[in-house]
Amino acid sequence: MTTPTLCAQPFLVRLVSRMSDSLERHFWCWVAFFVVLLLACSIAIDLREKMWNDELFTLAMAQQGGPAEIVKAAAEGWDTAPLYAIIVRWLLPIVKHEALAARLPATLGYCGMILCLLAFCHRRLPAVYAFVAALLACDACLFYATDGRSYGIVLGCAAGALLCWQIAAEGRRRGLSLTLLAVCLALMIAMHYYSIFFLVPLFLAELARARVSRKLDFGILAATLPALLVLALHYPLMASSRYMTTHFWSPARWNMIQPFYNYLIFQILYVSSLVLLVLVVFPKSSAQESPHEIEMPAYEWVALGAVALMPPVVIAVSRYTTHVFLDRYILWAMMGSAVLLGALLCRVFRGWAAVGVTLLGLLVALIALKDIMTLHSASLLRAGEEVRQELEMLADSREPIVIPDEHVFMELSYYAQPRLRERFIYPISPELELRYNKYDSIALGMAAFSHSTKLHIEELDGILAQYPQFLLVVVPEDYLPRHLASAGYLVVPVHPAAVRPFLFEVKAPPKQ
Repeated sequence: MTTPTLCAQPFLVRLVSRMSDSLERHFWCWVAFFVVLLLACSIAIDLREKMWNDELFTLAMAQQGGPAEIVKAAAEGWDTAPLYAIIVRWLLPIVKHEALAARLPATLGYCGMILCLLAFCHRRLPAVYAFVAALLACDACLFYATDGRSYGIVLGCAAGALLCWQIAAEGRRRGLSLTLLAVCLALMIAMHYYSIFFLVPLFLAELARARVSRKLDFGILAATLPALLVLALHYPLMASSRYMTTHFWSPARWNMIQPFYNYLIFQILYVSSLVLLVLVVFPKSSAQESPHEIEMPAYEWVALGAVALMPPVVIAVSRYTTHVFLDRYILWAMMGSAVLLGALLCRVFRGWAAVGVTLLGLLVALIALKDIMTLHSASLLRAGEEVRQELEMLADSREPIVIPDEHVFMELSYYAQPRLRERFIYPISPELELRYNKYDSIALGMAAFSHSTKLHIEELDGILAQYPQFLLVVVPEDYLPRHLASAGYLVVPVHPAAVRPFLFEVKAPPKQ
């Protein structure tokens, strides 16, 4: 008796073959379709989702009087890379919608990353595996397609630099490719100065190439010089805010290496599961090699491998220099890991279409599911939604509302009702923040922010002296309620029956 699986095999083999052939023959049509669809979904999310703390800082910078004022704000400690805010400022009169204006450059940069990765991979891999490699990177970094910070542009520049370097190394269109390589690297560093580390994998790859050719490619080396110049031009901004990194809220630590590779391990696990499924479903006779020649030069393997291995290097350097690190600072390392995994899969399975098409189907489904879930779910504040709901229960009053969490303060200052917004005050106390939290960078950053904004950001001691009674917004791990209670203040919930009260009435102790 013939089993259903055996009966289905010829159909599945034909389906896989047709899909692989279609991707190969109409590669750029499929690329255009996917990128346009991704762009449309991302813009829909840009318009719909509420901005969070970092995006609101971007918007506040962009709303300064002009580029000079934005650079001045950056020098005061707002941000060491003001170019993204300058671009957003230019977009605001055109786009009108503030969330879209803040996010659109990142969205376009992210879509540029996908486009460049597909072009980079298609020059070496069968079409289906080029899509697999690019979509592994797309899935790994999808959040930054709609995040109003510079990271989407950084990803686009990193992928663009890889593509231009690949073309220049082959000696094709040298003038254009070297010029674009220099632009990508310079823009990448202008967006975030940790991007300087991206030069290391390119340099190592050039050494590997020089070992074979017996000569250095001075054209490519010269293309890195504008990037170094951009870093030098940004040095005064970095130096002016160095005081905030002495006790930074996210210091470079060795345990930060693991999160970079957790997602890569997850990708390997589900890839392995799918490969086992393919081996069960498809007959060995269908395991034919791709007619597309799979030949990636050794120096490109070096580049991708070095990009994937940069996190421990960057963390080690950061521990002894800036002392500051967040995984998104070198998000391009995750991009490199994903592309490396896709290329390795193609090499291991010799371009077997069944594996590639199965993986591609899963990745498309994962990315679509994430976007659909985002668009279908309610648009809520990331940090301050529950607080907003409790605040809206308050009757009108002039009693100040002190919000010591900067994420909640920024979100509510933008999205809360006007009758509430005018009562918000953010308390600054670097000494207390350092005592309780072991860092003072947030207080120092908000103090710098107060110089160029109309938001009420004041010293805590001044607030306590001026207001013997006020409302206090409390989120988990806030130190201020404990400090005030230990100083004799009465701190009681406004709504005692609430399962998780966020709003407290604070009264100063009676004068002796």
